[in-house]
Amino acid sequence: MGLKTSEFMIYIASVILISSLIFVTFKFFDKYKVENFQAITINYLIASICGLLIAPITDFQVEILDKPWFYYAIGIGIIFIATFLLFALSSQKAGVAITAVFSKMSVIIPVIMGIFLYSESLNLLKIAGIIFTFAAFFLVFYKKESSKIQWAVIILPILIFFGNGFIDTMLKYIEYHFIKNDINFFLTVIFITAFISGFIVLLGKFAKTRKMFTLNTYIGGTVLGLLNYATTYFMIMAMSKFESNVLFPIQNVGIVMVSALFGLILFREKLSLINWIGIFAAISAILLIAIA
Repeated sequence: MGLKTSEFMIYIASVILISSLIFVTFKFFDKYKVENFQAITINYLIASICGLLIAPITDFQVEILDKPWFYYAIGIGIIFIATFLLFALSSQKAGVAITAVFSKMSVIIPVIMGIFLYSESLNLLKIAGIIFTFAAFFLVFYKKESSKIQWAVIILPILIFFGNGFIDTMLKYIEYHFIKNDINFFLTVIFITAFISGFIVLLGKFAKTRKMFTLNTYIGGTVLGLLNYATTYFMIMAMSKFESNVLFPIQNVGIVMVSALFGLILFREKLSLINWIGIFAAISAILLIAIA
């Protein structure tokens, strides 16, 4: 095994494991009565601090306001915290496995947008991947008795599908047009914006409820922030060294599989044979789109 292969295994294994642990962390929030929004806001504070340690505040010159991506980063930061809250709710209500499946199937959205925005080709493999995606939608949520379907729960992973897809599309657009050598600055602005947005909302909530932070919330938010920044860091390292058509298929499939296993082993999440077929349909969709 060469050095490059060893690096790849370390980076991609780290991304898969840490990303899967984020879903698991959200599940534990429910168990230990951690308030989702408070912990998610703390998470972005911790992620911002990590980003500033790597890109010190002295490097955040006034010129950063003139960066062409600056206001995009502000907008994405606001969407980030909203989507992360959906991740928490969906992991707790719909389950770790289903949430991971829908978040990673969202790759279909930037793929479709790429066809329109960048004139990327549409071939049989991409078409097959899109078909597998819609099949996975149905199979993952299939229940023998229609009365068991809880639409309030189903809507959460579906919103994640569209939210995550929109974020990926915007990140691709910004990377394609604006980002050069300041990716860490870009990410840090996103994290800081997400924290400020969450903090403003928390001030409004506190004025009404006077609900204080608990120790579990501080711990949960800190753990989540470290995981959040770590997966971003390792992802950037992997992206800088390996081609997207190698990295993203393995990453997305790995996260779906590891998250599903965590859900099964740690939380005894009950999935029928048809649901598991849906998960493998999702994995097939990700692979087909990536190979195409």
